[in-house]
Amino acid sequence: MIRFSHFFTLLVFTVVSLFSVTGCGVAMMSDERLARQSKSQFSQMKKKDPVSKNAKYQRMVKRIGKRITDVAKVDVPGTEWEFVVFDKSEPNAFAMPGGKVGVNSGLIELANEDEDEVAAVIGHEVAHVARRHSNKRMSQGVGVALGGIILDTAMRNKSSGDRALARGAYGVGATVGAVLPFSRSQEREADDLGLIYAAKAGYDPRASIRFWKKMQSKSRRKMPQFLSTHPDSGNRINYLESKMPYAMNLYRNAK
Repeated sequence: MIRFSHFFTLLVFTVVSLFSVTGCGVAMMSDERLARQSKSQFSQMKKKDPVSKNAKYQRMVKRIGKRITDVAKVDVPGTEWEFVVFDKSEPNAFAMPGGKVGVNSGLIELANEDEDEVAAVIGHEVAHVARRHSNKRMSQGVGVALGGIILDTAMRNKSSGDRALARGAYGVGATVGAVLPFSRSQEREADDLGLIYAAKAGYDPRASIRFWKKMQSKSRRKMPQFLSTHPDSGNRINYLESKMPYAMNLYRNAK
């Protein structure tokens, strides 16, 4: 078998390469191209998934979306904002490149139709688009794949068992050490910027705390944060609370 010290050296080399290629070494796809793809995918989604017939919900989400995007002034090329409510019970929302935002009716119901709470979520989703998070995750995915190729090349003369061991260790290391922390950092950035967007648009930022406490009480699955794509709900609430004085000042000025 390969000696552990040699395996560790190879793994460290590959992880260093991973961070290199997921940084500046992999070019991101053009924003316009991603926006075109997302527009097509979103159109298909509206045909396949049930769009809510609740006119009140649709008006609410479009109204909030316009107020937030008016203050956000996102200048990512190809962005054409569209906000749609889907008739799904899961309290969830998502954003796609190009400004395509979906909100589940279950999220509005969890928020008790409170526009301030819904605005906290929409601000978060708009922030994902503004910071080009989807594009950056795609770039990181390419980087992870390249890291795997580097490792396979370095171990091409080793036994199949050693190669399998190395691939497994690399997969865990890349996921826990790079992919998940990167995703959580994007969520934190979206929390921060989304709070600012909502406050500037005249929505009470304190509603974000109320909403995430509802999400926290609803969640049954308790996963360690280092194994999750999202920050722990308690940590997220604490972070938002730490930003509240600044957000409240923006809110008062907007009002």
